[in-house]
Amino acid sequence: MLNDEEDMPHPNAAPDQHQVTHNSRVRALALNAMLLFPWFFVWLVATLPAIRDGRVDFRAHYAVGYMVRSGLGHEIYDYSAQKRFQDELVSQAKLALPFVRPAYQPLLFAPFSFLPFRQAYFAFYVVNLAVLALCFQLLRPYMAGLARIRSYLPAVMFLFFPIAAALIQGQDSIIFLTLLAGALACIQLDREYLAGVLVAFGLFKFQLVIPIALLFLAWRRWRFSTAFACTAALLAAISIWIAGLAQSVHYLTSMIQMGSSLNFSSGSPIPVNQMANLHGAFYGMLGRSPYVLPLTIASSAVIMIYASFRRPHGVNALLIAIPVSVAVSYHLFIHDMCILLIPIVLVLNRIAEEWTTKHQYGLMRMASAVLLFGAPMCLLFAMDRFWIASLPLLAFAFATLVPQRSDFPLCDR
Repeated sequence: MLNDEEDMPHPNAAPDQHQVTHNSRVRALALNAMLLFPWFFVWLVATLPAIRDGRVDFRAHYAVGYMVRSGLGHEIYDYSAQKRFQDELVSQAKLALPFVRPAYQPLLFAPFSFLPFRQAYFAFYVVNLAVLALCFQLLRPYMAGLARIRSYLPAVMFLFFPIAAALIQGQDSIIFLTLLAGALACIQLDREYLAGVLVAFGLFKFQLVIPIALLFLAWRRWRFSTAFACTAALLAAISIWIAGLAQSVHYLTSMIQMGSSLNFSSGSPIPVNQMANLHGAFYGMLGRSPYVLPLTIASSAVIMIYASFRRPHGVNALLIAIPVSVAVSYHLFIHDMCILLIPIVLVLNRIAEEWTTKHQYGLMRMASAVLLFGAPMCLLFAMDRFWIASLPLLAFAFATLVPQRSDFPLCDR
């Protein structure tokens, strides 16, 4: 029979390394939560008047979610129907916020339509916070270098301004960010089929997903591309089932017309000067010049073709594909820039691990990543010239496209 004293650790014995690591992680997560949630709460309080009056993007999602739940999916692309339901369910407004997503996407918002608008908004806000916490956990292995410098740096990364904008507006951009973070983890684990499925589920942001899918196809990532194509076909079938074939065709034609006329279905102009991409940059510099569209198409084609010759390995594929997709996207608003957090984290974490920027492209990557992280804040001071934020984005995309000796490898697991 053993003596009880023999089972007890010696007072001077070193603590178990696993327990120390676990405790340090818990403390780091607690510190990150203490930094993050007050920030998001302050933003929420600051926008309460807009929420009260229904002047947030969640207005459109809530209305079409109700329409799909009520069996009126065939009317979700009818502007007059959108206007009627938004006025009845949310608040009276001169113009409706147009719904420009594939028809499968309202299934996400249909459960929230059981609640009154304000309660539904706060419920979705909480869901977005939960999804953001999941995203944090998915990206945490890629922030190990940053955490070793300062334990609060991972939380600082999540103070990226587009994330706050997405939370305030009740947008689905945080869900898209988390899908890409999940795809990153799947690629890390050599499960590219699952990565392709996750990226395809993000087709409600098709202007960002399609360039990513095209690059993976050009890079001959066949498992990713096969899974993506199968999932996209399934989502297309669900969308046609919800909206009907005629409305689905109408949706496609209206997207083309909206892109060429630069007007929503309501007739209100699309604020292209508030887009931080190639389209916004050319429009901001040239105005309504007829050269804006051909220059945007030509520049986007050049960037895509150049990127297709890179042949990146592992998670480096998303490091390149995400900033390129944002740069060449035809429509982009500040909340859509959430996904840039992934390549920014990969770049800064790698530099933090190496503690060197001797190579000129390493220095360019670091500088452009830091500048891009702060660039969206210019929306607070120059909303009508937000296209200026496209300049650090283009610099960052160029820096990731230029190969260097030690490119970004795997993460700490």
